[in-house]
Amino acid sequence: MAALAMPLLSSCDALDEDLTGQPTTDKFFNTLADFNSFIAGAYTPLYAIFGSDAPYVATAGGEDVNVSSVVRWRGFENCDITTVSNPDEITDVLWNNSYASISACNTLISLVAQNDKLAPEALEPIEGEARFLRAMSYFNMVRWFGEIPVLTEDNQSNATQEPQSPVTDIYDFIVSDLKEAELLLPETVDNPSKPCRLAASALLAKVYLTMAGFPLNRSELYASARDKAWSVIESGRYSLQPTFLNLWLFDHRYTNGEFIFTLYASSDNGTGGYVNRAVRPVAEGGWADWTSDRRFMQTFPGGARFDGTFYLNFNDGSIWQDEQVAEPYVGKLRDGGPKSGGYYGSSEANLADGFYCMLRYADILLIYAEAANLAEGTPSAKALKALNDVRERAGLDAYGSLSHEAFDKAVLDERNWELAFECNRWFDLCRRHMVADIARIYSPASSVSDNNYLLPKPNDQLAIMLGVTQNPGYNR
Repeated sequence: MAALAMPLLSSCDALDEDLTGQPTTDKFFNTLADFNSFIAGAYTPLYAIFGSDAPYVATAGGEDVNVSSVVRWRGFENCDITTVSNPDEITDVLWNNSYASISACNTLISLVAQNDKLAPEALEPIEGEARFLRAMSYFNMVRWFGEIPVLTEDNQSNATQEPQSPVTDIYDFIVSDLKEAELLLPETVDNPSKPCRLAASALLAKVYLTMAGFPLNRSELYASARDKAWSVIESGRYSLQPTFLNLWLFDHRYTNGEFIFTLYASSDNGTGGYVNRAVRPVAEGGWADWTSDRRFMQTFPGGARFDGTFYLNFNDGSIWQDEQVAEPYVGKLRDGGPKSGGYYGSSEANLADGFYCMLRYADILLIYAEAANLAEGTPSAKALKALNDVRERAGLDAYGSLSHEAFDKAVLDERNWELAFECNRWFDLCRRHMVADIARIYSPASSVSDNNYLLPKPNDQLAIMLGVTQNPGYNR
């Protein structure tokens, strides 16, 4: 992937000359279709991330994901990655593909600025799309790796020398991109495969919520997270899918009203993923790379949400306790279309179609509830309703009056259950500085410090990007 990304990281300061083989305004970008064709290259690396094991293994310390079946990954789950013999197996996927997507966005933003053939307003939506995708990749990377180089359309030709930026500066850049995206993106889109203005607002709410917590601790931004989340709720554009299980069925991937931004993979165009096989038991043609954890399932409330979250009974008549990896299996991510065997069948191919929801309405309701309570010091009626909307869809009783502290715990618990296996719990624990507390429950032998909140940067990339230094607690 590093080799694939390098052409996009090569010189972009002479785009009017055909010196590098890169797309240029005079030889390719003549129509809106040309620009739209190019932005597809920013999505392909994201499919490679979320259609693989990497993001789920990387967040296994969050308690919902169990990777004990793959011994070489166990350190991720135990929050002790120094015991992993080759963490680059996971971190390279995250690092290289994120920068490949960022690089495609940078190139497109540069070409939009040089455009002299199309009306500027015609290119605003696609520039907004590039800024949204770039912000999303940097948001993931700063949470995974901390300080990294911020490569833009202005400096990516110097990628191998560019110094890493402070975390504060990275977040400021993310916020700036998303504010621009809010202005440039269209009001509506045909389906959630493309971002709209409210998708930018939703992601900005999540960014503000994260900035309000550890390590920045800018608590004044809880009000900003609340307000951005409310703008999405108040729009009336989105709604909770009445049947939770239907969210994760391939046939409903475009038609539910809950998805705000989703990656739709296709095995026919080279973006297919294997995560549907990774989460399946061997009895159904799977690899059982990662599962849930029985201790997590034991704390999970019953009700309609339980189905769709866990998958416990297999199509050969066996149950999860019969499998070699005797842990509860993951319901979400199973259904990658016909090649995956659908939700109830057996996998037929390593790569299948799939869909990976990056932002959904339930998340925004819970962001609003948490941020409003923390900004205002007490749960308002609107915050309580947002929390209860999620609970009632899950088949749980609504909460009555709760104290500030009890409400805060209730929201974090609800996020844990509602968003399980969607790469959220680990980041929630990090921003609330709770990793050590949870690690002692799930991995009593582990000794967790703040160093464990970040992944090690890939060693092979440290040799290429000379401005990057390894995170504390890891050897270079």
